[in-house]
Amino acid sequence: MMIQRILLSATVMFLVACSDDQSTVTAASQPQVMLGASLVTGVRESNGVEAFLGLPFAEPPVAELRWKKPIPWQASSEAIDASRFAPACMQNGSGVAWYHRMMARVGVDPELMEGPEYSEDCLYLNVWSDLDDTEAKPVLIFIHGGSNTGGWSYEPNYHGEVLAKRGVVVVTVAYRLGVFGWFSHPNLDVQNAGLHDLGVALDWVVENIGVFGGDPSRITVSGESAGAANAMHLALSPLSRGNFQTVIHQSMGRPMRGRPNNDEAFKRGQALAEKHTGVPSDLETLRQTPAEDLMASMADVYQGYYFSPIVDDASLPQSLFDAAREGSLPSINLVIGSNDNESLMYIRDTTTLQSFMDSLFDPSAHAKVLAAVDDESRELDKIDRISTAVAYTCPSLLLADAIDEAGGRSWVYRFNRVREGFEPIGAYHGAELPYVFDQHDDWLPTDDIDRQLTSDLVDHWLSFVKSETPASTAVVPWPAWSDNRGTLLLGDTVESAEHPDVEFCQLLQESLVSSS
Repeated sequence: MMIQRILLSATVMFLVACSDDQSTVTAASQPQVMLGASLVTGVRESNGVEAFLGLPFAEPPVAELRWKKPIPWQASSEAIDASRFAPACMQNGSGVAWYHRMMARVGVDPELMEGPEYSEDCLYLNVWSDLDDTEAKPVLIFIHGGSNTGGWSYEPNYHGEVLAKRGVVVVTVAYRLGVFGWFSHPNLDVQNAGLHDLGVALDWVVENIGVFGGDPSRITVSGESAGAANAMHLALSPLSRGNFQTVIHQSMGRPMRGRPNNDEAFKRGQALAEKHTGVPSDLETLRQTPAEDLMASMADVYQGYYFSPIVDDASLPQSLFDAAREGSLPSINLVIGSNDNESLMYIRDTTTLQSFMDSLFDPSAHAKVLAAVDDESRELDKIDRISTAVAYTCPSLLLADAIDEAGGRSWVYRFNRVREGFEPIGAYHGAELPYVFDQHDDWLPTDDIDRQLTSDLVDHWLSFVKSETPASTAVVPWPAWSDNRGTLLLGDTVESAEHPDVEFCQLLQESLVSSS
């Protein structure tokens, strides 16, 4: 594979040297690799890193392939233009709407953030690599978030050229969303199509990443929010085939709070079929229903439902909740954490502290829980503190414990940096992402504190990807979770200490109405 790249590079240099045609020079100077007999042409980033965008890893999951297992892409002699991103997976625009709501809350013009094109034909991935570095490099696969209904693999904060310049190959992947990726029905041949997509993307990386300078034996799978849950589910799934042993899990706790409800998932799927065909079991007619019509039905048929994988022999034989409780998690190395104000921007104006407490706790527990957040003066901040702990922080700490008990190692972080002017949303859900990829949007107020925090965080992230442990030479070392609940606190300064919510999480665990 390395020889293929060297020969191809030599050919390109020859064409450039021998041609007086400027268009030929421009085309030839683009990075190219061979995938089997397919010539793949990418683009060169401003820092010299090569990017190959919109690479197909599966056949388009459309028409009769809707809700089927993804068919892995096969190389042919057909050339591939990898100079632009592919359409994002079909969705209702919730991903870009998230950005617009967040920007409006802090006084930034939402028009500065544009959304992508959407399509059912969306199973593509993106690769960033420094091909001048001929040493086989570790691989970081990133799975985007968006509640499994929105988001896309090339949101501005996920571009990988900065990390790739520092000795890793970055891959960002797409997967079917909403009713296209997580539709469940008792008559389906395959459940959890979105998880199958991620399994096929992983297989593609293992088979092909060597062409891009990556080492397929050194893969870390990472994700944020729903992407983090998908990364852990992939680690649990037989679809991963044991092809990775390191996970980065950012801001997700839902799967640690209860088991998926297969019966409810099937009930919703049958309701969707009946709505469009008149028959709860008619999947063939449903496959012919226009995608836009299915999207329009989601808000009604799936109201109050969270799309996520169900328990399924082929793709997820055991839920994360049960695997953690029963001690059957894989022995992996894990970076995991959450942000200070994960819930703040999602709290509705109509939510009162009393109604919030009633939704989570028995009345007998109200006094002791509220006493623990007495230092927060506003009701809004009390709700945020409790909700963030219940939904994100405490489940993350439980997962860190469970991984350690399974024979792996965990490192926990807490992100609390609030950018200037972002006080209305604090250290919000997703706030860490621009720092992780060193990709700060122009509209994000970024100062020397943010740049130093980015440097510190990226050092640890890259060290974990390269060596399976955070940076030992950092100014502030990152203690393992097993070392007295050691946590890296990422804020205006970087510190290591016992996690500040250990006792609070214990109190909440004792007070919550059981979700099992």
